Amino acid sequence: MGKAVITSIVLLGAILGCQAQTETVVRNVGFGEYPSVVFVSTPRHQRCMGTVINANHVLTSGTCVMTDGAARIYPALLVQVVGGDLSVPNPVVTQQTRVAQHIFVHEHFRPRTNDNNVAIIRLAEPFHLPSNGIEEAHIRMRIVPQGHQCDVVRTTLTGSPVLQAYNVQIRNRNLCDSCCLDIFREESNICTEPITISDSLLQGDSMFCDGELTAIAATVVSNDQTREFHFNQVRFFTHWIQQQLIRTQPMPEGWSPNGV
Repeated sequence: MGKAVITSIVLLGAILGCQAQTETVVRNVGFGEYPSVVFVSTPRHQRCMGTVINANHVLTSGTCVMTDGAARIYPALLVQVVGGDLSVPNPVVTQQTRVAQHIFVHEHFRPRTNDNNVAIIRLAEPFHLPSNGIEEAHIRMRIVPQGHQCDVVRTTLTGSPVLQAYNVQIRNRNLCDSCCLDIFREESNICTEPITISDSLLQGDSMFCDGELTAIAATVVSNDQTREFHFNQVRFFTHWIQQQLIRTQPMPEGWSPNGV
């Protein structure tokens, strides 16, 4: 009898967990709130975001720095990074704009599943640090508990770029897998409650928990007005990131994740 009661409680919790939904609220980010977040400009004009790892390197998604369909990596000179202030037409004194020197996409990036959808941009000229507008991100190395509130940082999708943040709530990964998405998740993925904003969200958007860089958006599943994003936890890629920071050779010429 006792086991039956416990089983019923677990099942009820799973059902309620699938039905529960926290309203997503979008707000403009205040000056200095997320100084490690930068704007990545490419020929596709998709308004991707990146996060400053150090003065010379920016973390983003592989999709952000590749042509449509992930056919190839953009030439580095065609990729710009804007930090300190996102307003390209009306820059302020804290804004710093840099051109890429090299772009390193994870060698095991798979476009269909978005596994390992991360990339590092090495800048041709480092950011001037310390700065009142740009700061290196602190990577979260701890597990984020269920029910924890975090922010995802993005830019506006129309008009002059403005940095915004929206709230997400961390969810039990097993509940997402079993009842809500029915999609296999890698250990590096992190599960969130449904995002209830209707406009598009971009791969490369950064998730911060307690002010620490926790994950970047990898892919999205849409259902009416609800967007389910898969986020890659950055702590699972710290070894790969460190390798790119000291890497001396560029990506092989003609490399494409579609050819592997």
